[in-house]
Amino acid sequence: TVRDEGRLLCQAPTGIGKTISTLYPAVKALGEGYTEKLFYLTAKTITRQATMDACEKMAAQGLRLRTIVLTAKDKICFCRDADGNRNGECNPDGCPYAKGHFSRVNDALYDLLGRCDLYSRAAVEACAREHRVCPFELQLDATLWCDCIVGDYNYLFDPQVYLRRFSTFRRALTPFSSTRRTISWTAPGRCIPPL
Repeated sequence: TVRDEGRLLCQAPTGIGKTISTLYPAVKALGEGYTEKLFYLTAKTITRQATMDACEKMAAQGLRLRTIVLTAKDKICFCRDADGNRNGECNPDGCPYAKGHFSRVNDALYDLLGRCDLYSRAAVEACAREHRVCPFELQLDATLWCDCIVGDYNYLFDPQVYLRRFSTFRRALTPFSSTRRTISWTAPGRCIPPL
């Protein structure tokens, strides 16, 4: 399906192995040069975790696949008030992590990318705190060096949050996972939401 730029639709019960059975051939296609990046887009955090778990299982068998799980800005931002809510607008004047971010981000990226191949929210946050950079921007910058990007559908479809750095990317493979447990493959350059 990947080689022929076709689509695959499947529906199966929870726990049957849909995540690994879509990731494995996608990773194989990546290794064989049929695609340059994988975008695994989901509607739920639990599905993102299942994707990361599947990547960890493949890594335990020797796979080297740089994978990052993107976290929403509202969830990953360090600037919080006493109630745990984000502290206003994101700007360098009000945030110590944004102020001077660009003078420190290269060292943070070098450090993060050198630590491991699976970049979870916790790994991104730890590195961002250590280097005093914005964790949201750090994770977006790291996507340029990752083979597999796992995140919310909105990173592809919402014009306010989409990954602009990949808007002209020609050879990307995007498995979708919806809340109805349907997987849809799209060919490079085509974006089709799940049924």
